[in-house]
Amino acid sequence: MLTEAGDRLLVHAETIEDALNAACNVSEQQHALSGSVRIVTPDGFGAFLLAPGLGPLRSKHPDLTLEIMTSSQKSSFTTREFDIAVVLLEPSPRAVWSRPLLGYTLGLYASREYLARYPEIKTVEDLHAHTLIFYVDETLDIDPLRIMSEILPGYSAKIQINNITGHWKATAAGLGIAPLPSYIGDADENLVRVLPGEVEVRRTYWIVVPRGLLRLPRVRAAAELIQAIALEHSTDD
Repeated sequence: MLTEAGDRLLVHAETIEDALNAACNVSEQQHALSGSVRIVTPDGFGAFLLAPGLGPLRSKHPDLTLEIMTSSQKSSFTTREFDIAVVLLEPSPRAVWSRPLLGYTLGLYASREYLARYPEIKTVEDLHAHTLIFYVDETLDIDPLRIMSEILPGYSAKIQINNITGHWKATAAGLGIAPLPSYIGDADENLVRVLPGEVEVRRTYWIVVPRGLLRLPRVRAAAELIQAIALEHSTDD
C-alpha cells in the first residue's frame, strides 16, 4: 500500500509515464493503429451496446486489439489498469478527463408468457406477489444500481444473478420480472414493459480517460467510437 506521501506523488508519476507512452507511440499518427486499448465498462453497456458496435473501428484498424472488461460491481481499477472506462458515477476530476456519455431509463420487464400465467399487475403493490430478478445483494456495491429500494422498499429479489445478461435471459425464459435498461428490454419483442410511466429509474453513463492517454491516437479512436455508439442510442436520454 502506498504511504500518504506516495499517494500524493502518484499523480505526477502517472503524468510522466503517460507522456513517455505518447512519445513512444507518435508513429501511430502516421500509420494504421495497432497495439491495445483496454475498456472497463458496466456489463449492460459493454455487452449490449459496445461489443455489437465495434465493427467500424475493427474495419478501419484491424491490427488494433480491443480489450473489454465488464462488471456490475464497483471497479477497483486504477488509471494504470484501463485506457477508457464507462462508469455510472461522475468521477473525480483528478488526473482524468470525463464527460456524460448516455442517459438511459431502467424499467420493469416481463415475458408475455409470464404475464399470461400470473396475476395481473395494476399497481406497484401487486409486485409483492411476483418474482423479481436482479443482482446478488451482497455483491452489489454501486449506488446507482441499488434501485430495488426505489421500486419496492424492503423487498429482495428472489432470483439474484451477478450480470445483466443473466437478468435478461431469465426474464425472457418467463422466470420473473426484472429491471432492465430500455435499450435491452425494448429491443426484445418477447418482453413487455410492466407499469410503464409508474416505475422508471433514470441513470447516466460517464466516459473516463486518464488525461495523458488522450494523446494516444488509438485511445482517442476508441473513445470516439464509444461516444458515437452512445449518440446512436441517445433517444433514451
